[in-house]
Amino acid sequence: MRMKQWLTFANYLDNLNRLVAIIARWALLLMLGLGLWNVIGRYLGVSIGYNLSSNGLIESQWYLFDLTFLLGLGWTLQNQGHVRVDILQGNWGIRRKSQIELLGTLFMLLPFAIGVMIISIEPAMHSWNIREASPDPDGLPRYLVKALIPIGFCLLSLQGVAEVIRNWARLKNSKGQNID
Repeated sequence: MRMKQWLTFANYLDNLNRLVAIIARWALLLMLGLGLWNVIGRYLGVSIGYNLSSNGLIESQWYLFDLTFLLGLGWTLQNQGHVRVDILQGNWGIRRKSQIELLGTLFMLLPFAIGVMIISIEPAMHSWNIREASPDPDGLPRYLVKALIPIGFCLLSLQGVAEVIRNWARLKNSKGQNID
């Protein structure tokens, strides 16, 4: 494949993570609303003598956090929102940054993300097979949230591939210009 085709593929991966991030954003808003309800329900329920919250609502809040975090991993990488050593990178040119990003992605990010994805598949599948549920009364199924772990790290890995392609293209660019 030519570099233009690789960059088109990288853009496709960007769009995938951008679409999944929409779900993560809505999950965050739902989580905040549910958290507000859980707080109000707890105190209002005590004052009226009726429980307005439940383990299911509390666990829903946790699950929405998991959804936001895990489905937002790739998008966060795409938008350069992950941890960096900016004190060093601030003085580097585009070429040097691209070299470091390429090496870091290939030798640290991708092995970690792919490793977590692979390691988490079997426990997630086992959880699905036994239809694992919360041990708490009125708790939610756990297998749904456990499936988010390999999915989230797969999305992170795919975004890592897009970053590798983009950094490789920057290095191949003879003028060292930014290709974005």
